[in-house]
Amino acid sequence: MAEIKSTLDLIMERTKNLALTEEEKKAIRAKEIKSRVRGWLQRYRDGALIIRDLKENMERERAAFPEVAALLREECLAHLEPEADNGKLFQMMEEILGIDTAPFQRLIDDFNQEISQHRGKATRTALDVLQAQGLSGAAVLPNPNLSPAWNARLESAREQFHRKLYLVK
Repeated sequence: MAEIKSTLDLIMERTKNLALTEEEKKAIRAKEIKSRVRGWLQRYRDGALIIRDLKENMERERAAFPEVAALLREECLAHLEPEADNGKLFQMMEEILGIDTAPFQRLIDDFNQEISQHRGKATRTALDVLQAQGLSGAAVLPNPNLSPAWNARLESAREQFHRKLYLVK
């Protein structure tokens, strides 16, 4: 009677003579480091990791994988949000990576100023629409968030913000 082999046995049998190239090993290592950096960032933002521990982790990884600082910068930029509190990210960028965060703060300020202007216009437009429908008075408060045009403009501004982030040196 023939032996029934598991899928794992078949895979192991067919791949026993294969070996990873140096490029593949490096790609796997980079993926592992990127995952580790994401974990550090999330734990730091959650308050489960302090800046001192983060510095120690960075130094330990930097010895074996010099690109870890670039990966951390990339992750920080990916998590910067113009409408959120970015204080912890800025602290990490300054203290761990030695990056001046003033240009990033200016981008956030510019974004907020632009959005504020557009929000005012969207609010006035919504108020005009309500008045045309016969609704007016002190109790009438328009909600621009219900406007598809406003939401499209906000999303466009967010996308522009994220594109500009990666242009800052």
